[in-house]
Amino acid sequence: MTKLGYIHIRILSSVLMLMFALSLILASWYYRDDLFQSIYDPGEPFQTMAMPIAPNYNDNSGWLTHPNAKITTNNSLGNNIPGGDVFVISPTLFLGRTHWNAPINNKKLNDSFEQIVLPNYILPYASFSRVYAPKYRQAALYTFLNNRDDSVLAMQFAYQDVRRAFQVFLADNPPERPIVLVGYGQGALHAQRLLTEFFDDDLKQKLAAAYIINHPYVLEKSPKLKPCARKQDTNCVIAFGAFEPQEKRRVQRFVDRALVWGADNMESVGGRPLLCVNPLLWTRDTDYTPARLHLGGVAAEGLGFDTKPVAMPQQTGAQCQDGVLLLDKPKSKSLRRPSRFGGKYRTLPYNLFYEDLKVDAKRRIQTLLGKDILPKLAPLMEMETIEVEESPVTLPLKPLKQ
Repeated sequence: MTKLGYIHIRILSSVLMLMFALSLILASWYYRDDLFQSIYDPGEPFQTMAMPIAPNYNDNSGWLTHPNAKITTNNSLGNNIPGGDVFVISPTLFLGRTHWNAPINNKKLNDSFEQIVLPNYILPYASFSRVYAPKYRQAALYTFLNNRDDSVLAMQFAYQDVRRAFQVFLADNPPERPIVLVGYGQGALHAQRLLTEFFDDDLKQKLAAAYIINHPYVLEKSPKLKPCARKQDTNCVIAFGAFEPQEKRRVQRFVDRALVWGADNMESVGGRPLLCVNPLLWTRDTDYTPARLHLGGVAAEGLGFDTKPVAMPQQTGAQCQDGVLLLDKPKSKSLRRPSRFGGKYRTLPYNLFYEDLKVDAKRRIQTLLGKDILPKLAPLMEMETIEVEESPVTLPLKPLKQ
């Protein structure tokens, strides 16, 4: 073989290797959803796995935050704050692979909750209310990418933790304080079952609003509670799942394949009508709402509790359409979905409607308090302070006659 022929073979071999590498990359990108699911499959049936240790809701280890200083080390989150009590159920951070449900004593996972969930999803409510956010053995993200029986069992298992935490919350919630229930992602799924199980006529009167965010809320599922139709409404439900127009596969999963609670088990949405309340208007109006009405998103990942995040207003317009909230691409890159492996499913390191949610929840609490339908604390009695002088006891000079 001539030297020139050898060079040609080397070049051809390099080109073929490059084409193979590019094909592999393209195939990986095209099938990235399937690849993500394959990597995070726990690989063992739910019923044969040892369950992670349960959270203790009578101890600070069971809460991301709690207003009782004896339970939480973070006293800045609402101790002695007037107003209402907010129960926040966090979104999914645990991906899977090692288990169907998250261990609550995993340091890396707990650091992620403190870095992402607390500053972005819990702190919006901390300036005007007492905030309760439980840790729970949440179902892995993998379980929301399929409808396997193991996935259903993992979701049901996670709800039992949330239910126990909510019972502790109710025991700590006095009659005169309104309740706000907030759930994001998986937390929104569990919040819906709390609405069904706990909010009868008595507790319904205490509900300023429930926020079901980024999980489908089937309109026919909760006849006890009406959707919020105006900013002034209370005892009602707000729900929206937010997507950019190009996220058609995610929208399809949301409106058709996502699981919700049924009468006896979990069931897919199956294309049933979904509730969409536009968080720029707080109505069910289907007209497009321009970005000038957006109060502000926050990208607060890694910020400490004492650092107030700076909101970025007028970032996106929004429109309710066929039960989902369609968004404009946010102007700031920090409020856009990161491009990373599995990024379309992961919890976002920002809250696009941080200020909008904060203002609305505070308004509905004050509106409910203004209706005078909740008991009121008796005013403290004003006691007059009387100084008592010491008067020593002395014996008589003469003996008393008998």
